[in-house]
Amino acid sequence: MEPNLSQYIQNQIRQAQQMESQIEQVANQKYQLDVRIKELDKTIKELESVSTETPVYKSVGSILYQVPDKKKLLDDLAEQKELSEIRIKTLEKQQKTLEEKYKELESAIQQKYEEETKRRGSSN
Repeated sequence: MEPNLSQYIQNQIRQAQQMESQIEQVANQKYQLDVRIKELDKTIKELESVSTETPVYKSVGSILYQVPDKKKLLDDLAEQKELSEIRIKTLEKQQKTLEEKYKELESAIQQKYEEETKRRGSSN
């Protein structure tokens, strides 16, 4: 950090950097959930196209086991998809709030910096 900046501005800049990191983490979580939803969609479509007589298997860890009730599996997958979609909406709200706070903080830092620069300029 620049040595001429006041402690207040330096603290505000650190807060802004932490907020940037949080925004990035939220965006990453959203991306991962989006990939998961696409994967679930593909799985659901594939299962729906399979005949009821065709055996269906589910992976649990490194084990595959036959699922006796394809409908229940489809319901479980649909529920996982729905929960993921709800989580994405929550993350979108969180990201929007963080971005708004970041803009406010950025504006406050800029304003304080300009005030301090003027003060230093007039005191010279």
